[in-house]
Amino acid sequence: MSIRQILFFGFFMSVIMSMCMAFFMTAINVGFGDIFLHAWLAGWGVGFVVSLPLSFFLPPFLQKVMKRLNI
Repeated sequence: MSIRQILFFGFFMSVIMSMCMAFFMTAINVGFGDIFLHAWLAGWGVGFVVSLPLSFFLPPFLQKVMKRLNI
């Protein structure tokens, strides 16, 4: 994979995963009431800020761990 593909993959994976996780966690914790949309977007923003750097830094680290464990 080229660096461009890695960056796009990490970005879009972060967007989709944080959006889905925030949606379901908001639905479970708040329900589909009047504040759902606001709570979901707020949760999504926080989730995206956390997931974006993790999507770039965790895969290389996990690949090294897997290589050491011969998996």
